[in-house]
Amino acid sequence: MGTDGALSYVKNGTVYACDLAGSAVTATLALKNWVHLMHEQRTKIRDLPLDNGGEHPGFSIRYFRYHEGFALSKDGSKSFNIEFRHRHPHFEIFWFERGRGLIERDCENIEVGARTLLILGPGDVHNWKKTENLEGALLAVSEKFTYDSNFSLPFRELTVFLQPNNSRWIQMNPSEDNLIRNVFGIIQDTEGRSNFDKREVLKALLLILFSKINGFYVGRGLTQEMPRVSPLTRDFRQALLTECPRLASVKEFAQHLKVSRSYLHRAVLHDTGVAPSRHIRDRILVEAKRLLVHTNSSAAEVADQLGFRSASYFSSFFLRHAKVSPRAFRSSRGL
Repeated sequence: MGTDGALSYVKNGTVYACDLAGSAVTATLALKNWVHLMHEQRTKIRDLPLDNGGEHPGFSIRYFRYHEGFALSKDGSKSFNIEFRHRHPHFEIFWFERGRGLIERDCENIEVGARTLLILGPGDVHNWKKTENLEGALLAVSEKFTYDSNFSLPFRELTVFLQPNNSRWIQMNPSEDNLIRNVFGIIQDTEGRSNFDKREVLKALLLILFSKINGFYVGRGLTQEMPRVSPLTRDFRQALLTECPRLASVKEFAQHLKVSRSYLHRAVLHDTGVAPSRHIRDRILVEAKRLLVHTNSSAAEVADQLGFRSASYFSSFFLRHAKVSPRAFRSSRGL
């Protein structure tokens, strides 16, 4: 989706865009599909791919302006609604230059404004609840882009991306903000050039950006410096996103990755400081919260979708780790 006068909507897993400056008939059809999407919002969590139409699939950088629930075009007109809940299979790094906003990320409200840096990970369900002249830059990048060439960017090897239950947002000081502003500007300038092969240059710039961000977190004591993770831990983290809850135990993940259970346990614990069983538990708990909040599925249906053998077993799991029952959790969200 972009802020160039296009309204985007999803149908059958595909993102469609309509130029609002085009024909009235086309715009009307797009708006009808958009309304249908909004009515369906509580039946399924929407998955929106990174589709920038550019020369580098899996990579996008753009400047934005959000106000009163809409992304605005360059002329200030409303482009598309940003308040519906959705998630992406890629990372999004927001740098906010001015304005104020409130975003809900996996049932957590985060206030953002000038000099805020926000990272959304693959699968994070989010929507904007309030925006007041919020401006900044958004960098979206997939792991395919970071690994699919001669120079592999250690994306998930940075500890800021490895910590469970990390809100991944910080308020930067002026010096940090100026550094991020400059790096974003260089990345956008590089992306706009056409006289050389940019892919490796962009990946080198991303490595600088991610390393600096990681340093911000380490400096605040929000995470710790750790050695670069092993390929096994990286594969485990990727499988956690794509195979959970189909795989729901350390043994099942070990079999999937073709290693022993003990070897997987030692590698993940060494690289992340957290046992793989906790990574799996946290992943299942987050997905349970998403389904309870963002769909109309009953607790029994959520239990079935997540592979629990019974609704009562799921309720016990949820109560033990979320410290509240599924029904009470849903009620606390006003649902």
